[in-house]
Amino acid sequence: MQFPDSGFWNFSISFYPLPDIEQSCLQLQDNFELNVNLVLFCHWLAIEKQQPLDSNQWQQLIVTTQPWEEILKPLRESRRMIKHHPIAWPSDFKQETSNGVSNIEINTEHMQQLAIEQTWQKMNTASSDESCENIINHNIKYYLIATNSSFSADAISAETETLLKASLGFQANNQTIAL
Repeated sequence: MQFPDSGFWNFSISFYPLPDIEQSCLQLQDNFELNVNLVLFCHWLAIEKQQPLDSNQWQQLIVTTQPWEEILKPLRESRRMIKHHPIAWPSDFKQETSNGVSNIEINTEHMQQLAIEQTWQKMNTASSDESCENIINHNIKYYLIATNSSFSADAISAETETLLKASLGFQANNQTIAL
């Protein structure tokens, strides 16, 4: 399947494999019900030095992700069930099925990211002179406000600190490469 080029997707597939990122993202997803793609989007906007978004813009992005979440949740649950529960299948069939579900899940995550990026591109946004850290913190705060989350930025600080440190390192590394 040939997807359109996406700066957000390219960032995500480079950023997500960094140490502790997957674990932090999954903690935010599983324990705080946050959308990993929107959390990654907070960081991508900062790396790209884009103006932080307000709660209305975050609400638009959340609405954009909802149809994709309806597809992703059962895929995620199926993949986890196949992986963690003893199922009386031949091991190679179990592995092949797990890989198939994972591939569909990744393609759906990719499509969700494309939808997020398209929605954002339609917003009146601009570049920002704010620091990467300020942009991330602002976006996380307003993402939480837009979701009406019962969790504060402080409640998720352990996970977001890990992501923030990785983003600052990622940004510094990309600036070095660009030189």
